[in-house]
Amino acid sequence: MPELDNSDNTLAVVPIIAVLVETHWGKIQRLTYELLSDARKLAASLKGKAELILLGSPQIVPSMVGDLAPKVTETINLIENDALGEFSTEGYLGALSAVLNSLRPSVLFLGATANGRDFAPRLAARLRYAYFPHCLLVKALPGNCLEITRVTHGGRVHVLTNWSLIKPIILSMRSGVADAVALSTKDPRPPDIRAHSMNISASHVRIKARIPANPGTQDIREAERLVSGGKGVGGKEEFVLIRELADALGAGVAASRAAVDLGWIEYARQVGQTGKAVTPRLYLAAGISGASHHLAGMRDSQKIVALNTDRKAPIFTVAHLGAVGDLHQVLPRLTQKIKTLKGGRGSDKPASHSVAEI
Repeated sequence: MPELDNSDNTLAVVPIIAVLVETHWGKIQRLTYELLSDARKLAASLKGKAELILLGSPQIVPSMVGDLAPKVTETINLIENDALGEFSTEGYLGALSAVLNSLRPSVLFLGATANGRDFAPRLAARLRYAYFPHCLLVKALPGNCLEITRVTHGGRVHVLTNWSLIKPIILSMRSGVADAVALSTKDPRPPDIRAHSMNISASHVRIKARIPANPGTQDIREAERLVSGGKGVGGKEEFVLIRELADALGAGVAASRAAVDLGWIEYARQVGQTGKAVTPRLYLAAGISGASHHLAGMRDSQKIVALNTDRKAPIFTVAHLGAVGDLHQVLPRLTQKIKTLKGGRGSDKPASHSVAEI
């Protein structure tokens, strides 16, 4: 299982903590850097090292390596094959089985995404690894053991388990829980790229077309944009303002716990400690005061826009742009403006923290 390092003429066990690079249609996902953050901490505690595993076809691998390499210092284990151009359970099982038999890590981190939930238990069964799904936190204990915190029963129950690393383990991690590592490195040395050549049979499943997810039905943890409503929306019928703005933005609809408890929207849309942790590119919060349990579930969003009648609302402490005003007056105007300007390109420049009177 471990790698043996005899560079100083003594045998030392060096545990490898592997991270499967999360990709979507040839793009590196932010979850990769969250997983790497966990892996680095665990590797430091175990006196081991973190390494990355990247799967892809020859057509998409160069751009992914070009994106990943300037941001990490860890070895990248590269599996390049035509069968890996699109995700397939068969392809990923074949590639990962081969590379893990070669690398023999103590721990494999991967995302608790739809794809991860598909192939991870099969991979664990094939390799006889242990498998823990939906993990939130992993830390090292004395005696080469891990303490693993994960969720069950739809997130309502947290389970704490100790695991000895005598046997390797696969951990699927929830997104939006760990802090992402810095997305750049000042180390002038490029990371070591280790190519693994292997024959992977063509999958029995063929991808005929890519159909983007419908923001209205997509899991809010996967959404790039979210418009979220709280108690300040005023009622179930008033949530049409949230939905109309979300439609104009091509965004998903989310909500605070108060709105869910009042029966205005389904639990699957709840953001916060008792709901889901989200990290979209844009999070627009309307009528949400910003209780601590809500902020814990969305504060790592890339851009946060807040609208509230109370300029002292805690939501403004994490917002990049804040507006003090009545959402029933502001949202229809904002929706109409977005519809008018739709197709224009906004600035990529980060917003500064400010509160404007409307």
